[in-house]
Amino acid sequence: MTAAASSLVSAADLARLHSLEVAARIVVEGVRTGAHRSPHKGHSVDFADHRAYVPGDDLRHLDWKVMGRSDRLVLKRYEAETDLGCHLCVDGSASMGYQGSRAAVTKYRYAATLAACLGCLVLEQRDRAGLVLFHETAVVEQAPALQGQLIRMCRALEAHTPAQGTDAAKGLQRLHAPTTRKGLVILISDLMDEVEAIAAAVERLAHHGHDCALVWVLDPDERDLGVGSVSRFQGLENDGELTAEPRALRTAYQAEVERHQRDLTTMCRRRKLAFTACTTDEAPHLPLNRLLVALHAERR
Repeated sequence: MTAAASSLVSAADLARLHSLEVAARIVVEGVRTGAHRSPHKGHSVDFADHRAYVPGDDLRHLDWKVMGRSDRLVLKRYEAETDLGCHLCVDGSASMGYQGSRAAVTKYRYAATLAACLGCLVLEQRDRAGLVLFHETAVVEQAPALQGQLIRMCRALEAHTPAQGTDAAKGLQRLHAPTTRKGLVILISDLMDEVEAIAAAVERLAHHGHDCALVWVLDPDERDLGVGSVSRFQGLENDGELTAEPRALRTAYQAEVERHQRDLTTMCRRRKLAFTACTTDEAPHLPLNRLLVALHAERR
């Protein structure tokens, strides 16, 4: 599937992306040879360590210099390389359906566009991409694959209508399964939850060996409460209604948003997670480039 085959993927946006791979910053477990570090040893140009010679080993891998110095027979071992399994996790809850007057699309549509572009990048570098679309539970779970995967992902994203509450921990439960190979998990969400709950979900993923990255998606109205007159605010996830004068609340509201961002940034920094924040009035290539740079900034 090419970029032109879905309205979610723009060839123009892809052309504006940095020449960086989507890469995990930890060793990953793939299913075939690729460009990423593997926890297993194999054949490569990068020396890893030695192991003792066992009768029957290929003599071509003997380290003759070590034998000359110490009369010990040891074999050279090299870093194996594998492909990357990238899980793109998109929040499909009701709050993602919001669209203010300054944005051209809903938060969900914007998040789906980011996921589709990332999926296209991953697949073009011959790695595998998967999709987890969730609200209070997982709605769609597509295991990382290569052949025909972009069209399956785009169809699932386009078919979904934001609904129900948010529960990233429950939505991402399948990624905790022992049968799920560790790779890169990119969570794209408005992160409308307590930072402690988000941190707990991320820690469970890290415990199972995944590298994680977070993309925080907000509408411009949610960033600065840019509503001009007395308005009725309706909760999208069964939070009731409130009539208020936005100008009287704006300073306190902006301080709360800034606090939430600081807490998210601190949480990600402590856990060495890639993190980027964006608003839906930005061109999609801007947060994508920030994410790619963050993924390469602290390779472990």
